[in-house]
Amino acid sequence: MRYFDCTKFDYKKFNIDESHDLIERDKAAYKHSFTKWITSEIDNIVERKWEIDNIGVVDETGDFIRLIKEAELSYSLGAYYSTIALVGVASEDLCKYFSDKKGYAELLSKTQFERVKKLKSLGVIANNLSDKFDNIRKIRNDCLHFNQNFKSKDRSTLRQEAVNCINDLKSIYKELFSSFNGTYKTGTLTTSVIEDFAKQMARQTSFGDTLNAEEFTMKLRYFMADEFGIDIAISDNGSLVNCTSIFIVKDLDIDTEPKEVSLFDIRLNQHVVVDLLDEDVLKLNSSGVSENSKIIARINSVTNHQGVSATWNLESFYLVD
Repeated sequence: MRYFDCTKFDYKKFNIDESHDLIERDKAAYKHSFTKWITSEIDNIVERKWEIDNIGVVDETGDFIRLIKEAELSYSLGAYYSTIALVGVASEDLCKYFSDKKGYAELLSKTQFERVKKLKSLGVIANNLSDKFDNIRKIRNDCLHFNQNFKSKDRSTLRQEAVNCINDLKSIYKELFSSFNGTYKTGTLTTSVIEDFAKQMARQTSFGDTLNAEEFTMKLRYFMADEFGIDIAISDNGSLVNCTSIFIVKDLDIDTEPKEVSLFDIRLNQHVVVDLLDEDVLKLNSSGVSENSKIIARINSVTNHQGVSATWNLESFYLVD
């Protein structure tokens, strides 16, 4: 069986100097091909994503997180060899980080086998975590050395080992660093955690981070349920949701696009951003509404496909003296 590596057309062989437009045409063709693959594979991608366990919020993080995120993405796409290799490296880095955090810097220069064995003998990690570390190490070594036993594994076995490695490492991470969650108390740091979510989404610190606002909403929904037992999916998609309350105008952005106003709901102790139409801006200006004004307002939103309120609109308002 031959290996064919010839995606990009080589225009130099045909002495075509002005090849830019032709290359762009070929890129467009590849985009079409890749889109067809994603479309045909999307159900499998999502199913694999749902096989990966959630572990909630952990305060303590290290560089290993970037590798875990990329490993999750690799697994979702069906790249099992890459998944196992990334998890193996992340496992070593996590173990080193934890050893240093616990005051065992001398273990950083040891092999993973020696490091885990020592932490176990000192009683720093439990037997179940030691076993998980060792299993990840063995599978990763088999993968990187690509020995005959590893080559002979079918896709189903490889898939199971890959997802087991991810879930085992995430459970190790959650258990090892739960004792470091001193600054995080369930239900008390909601705002800071949401801000952290938003910063990670905006900065795109590594490939595999929160994909976009859609996934941000999914993660926020999970977090709110974990924190307060509240599902922010309030209705079926396409449902009209109304809210009438007393608000304080926090920010009024009417000179940029999109025009919007940030309102603080006194009753619910929550913020909401409301999109404004041109006629809304005229009414607000003519009514003398400005930042720090108190208003009684009725706002509405149509829930999106996640059952979560999406864009909020201003239905009516009254300025409170």
